Amino acid sequence: GESSPFLNGQHTATVNKRFNVRYYRLMKGKMVVENTKTAAILVGGQSQRMGYDKKKLRIGGQSMLSQIVKQLSNDFEDIIVIGCTQADIPNISGLRGVYEDILDQSASLVGIYSALLQSRSQFLYVTACDMPYYNSDYVTYMKSIIESSPDISGCVTRYQEWIEPFNAFYNVDLIPQIQTFLKKKKKSIYKCLKNENLYY
Repeated sequence: GESSPFLNGQHTATVNKRFNVRYYRLMKGKMVVENTKTAAILVGGQSQRMGYDKKKLRIGGQSMLSQIVKQLSNDFEDIIVIGCTQADIPNISGLRGVYEDILDQSASLVGIYSALLQSRSQFLYVTACDMPYYNSDYVTYMKSIIESSPDISGCVTRYQEWIEPFNAFYNVDLIPQIQTFLKKKKKSIYKCLKNENLYY
């Protein structure tokens, strides 16, 4: 329909404009390396299995989302939330911004895609609001892989044949591929990225 974000390649044009220079961004007249500074917390979804709005979960009387933001702040200077509005999480501090999913389509891949469009670094770290157990050493390890192999499409946790898409880094260069995949009404993260140059 005419309201489609994909109309006339709207996002493609934005992608080409924003990401035509790899690994660098012009800021205040200086080129600065910004490989892995942005982290995104996905809060979308209908929480059907949980039966409770997961972005409002609390542990020990404290907001789980706030705890995740605090943990991420030790390793990332730019933190965003994807999948809701600021009004949905009014008391969460330490964020650059809160953004709704770019598409009205319930799928984790839409959340990743929406987050990549907001990233201020070449590689975006993605986690979810119901994953409170954050391992800083492991994230540092993934960052070291990216630094040594900057041409990869991402660094994703995998155990045997299972992948964990919400403890992973994704290259913003994946945006066109994900966009094309979503335009076909597909939403499997694994199928979308299986032929990409991911480090597992």
